[in-house]
Amino acid sequence: MPNRALQYFTGDTETFRGAFEIEGVEQTPDTGTVKATILKDTSTTPVVSAQAGEIAGTQIRYKYASMTDGRYAIFLTAEYGNGAYKRTGKIEFVVRPKEAT
Repeated sequence: MPNRALQYFTGDTETFRGAFEIEGVEQTPDTGTVKATILKDTSTTPVVSAQAGEIAGTQIRYKYASMTDGRYAIFLTAEYGNGAYKRTGKIEFVVRPKEAT
């Protein structure tokens, strides 16, 4: 995982966002097609498996709460053009324990 992975802390809630382009044009996903899958790097069993995300114009979103320590990847999938196109994007992130200051 790259060192530039997003970092959060145990117990955080974060909304992950994405958008897709087809031939250079941002697309508005088909209603109800956005799905999120989250994998932890030490497991092949998804932490979140194909849960519905939200659509706001050309943006897709998924809110993930109560994070626990580890390295993760969230895969956001959406369909466009009445299912003619399907795209998946990946966002890598790290969750670290909160430390006293």
